[in-house]
Amino acid sequence: MTTDSTHDPSPRPSDQFQGGSTIGMVLVRIVVPLWVLSGALFKITERSPSLLPRDFLKQMEALGADLYWVLAILIAFEFLAVAIMLFIPTMARLMAVFMLSAFCLVLLNEMRAGNFDSCGCLGSVSPPPWLMLIIDFILLMGVVVFKPRAWHLTSERASWAIVTVLVLITSGTTFGLVLSEMGPTSIIRVPDESGGVTNPDLVTPDETGTPEIPQVVEPATASLPGYYLLDTSDWLDKNVRDIDLVNYVDGLADSLQDGQQYLIFYSRTCDHCQMLLELHFGFGSPVPTTIVAVPEHKDGFEPEGALEQPCMDCRELELPAGCDWLMTPPLMLALDNGVVACAKEAEDSEAPECLIWH
Repeated sequence: MTTDSTHDPSPRPSDQFQGGSTIGMVLVRIVVPLWVLSGALFKITERSPSLLPRDFLKQMEALGADLYWVLAILIAFEFLAVAIMLFIPTMARLMAVFMLSAFCLVLLNEMRAGNFDSCGCLGSVSPPPWLMLIIDFILLMGVVVFKPRAWHLTSERASWAIVTVLVLITSGTTFGLVLSEMGPTSIIRVPDESGGVTNPDLVTPDETGTPEIPQVVEPATASLPGYYLLDTSDWLDKNVRDIDLVNYVDGLADSLQDGQQYLIFYSRTCDHCQMLLELHFGFGSPVPTTIVAVPEHKDGFEPEGALEQPCMDCRELELPAGCDWLMTPPLMLALDNGVVACAKEAEDSEAPECLIWH
């Protein structure tokens, strides 16, 4: 006598893994979340608007958006995307496709705009945009081709509760850390080499024979913005004293009013800058030349990796620390009696456009 086995309608534990690919599951639930998370962690560690893609950065500035707010929102959204891909299986693949597609479009736009150096995707150590595009595109194709298995870590209600808690924690931390960098920094401008205090030993008597009382001049103060985004579009035929970047260099504007001169903003760790100075100024300059070192970080200059400065005839000054200087050096200006005759950011080191006095 035989009896029919009773069919148990409840799903077996292995059923939740059917109907999908293990490769897809690994990509959507592990690889892509870790990839996005690494970018968010690099950005929140450095917390600089310079990490934003260059063309995107200029578009946001044109819209009047504060770049620290933009950076904070993007980092917070990356943390949100990671949480969804990890804990919400029904939305994980869609979020992975969205994030990778957005990354690819941004990178394509950066290369269209001529940025082949760095996208800021992984902080200051980011590889060039073309390499990041290859990685993101390969991941995107993998996510599209391989449907992931529905791997549930916990119940749907518990998953949404975990995502909510993670989003609140990461968003609060992100906005707190990033927006703390946006305040202005005070700098001191010293009127003279004595710090603005007249030396009483050098005071001469007035016409009545009574020694004049030395006057103490307090050093002037100025405020640096949290960041400075370079825009040279309206500099041509403008007096150098009317350019805000130049006025951040203490005492520089008044020294650039006589005759033909060059003014170059450069980075001490920039090989293109060193090549420009070595090729065209290493054996002397035909006109007075001032070079201004730009801090690599908001808190100052990079202590390692400084290259030799080959221009012996150049007067060298520095931009003050305390501001994110968002520019691509070398920035070269040719001046004629203080008027800008040529201005070029990311000047070509071998055939510079603004080398008009040579």
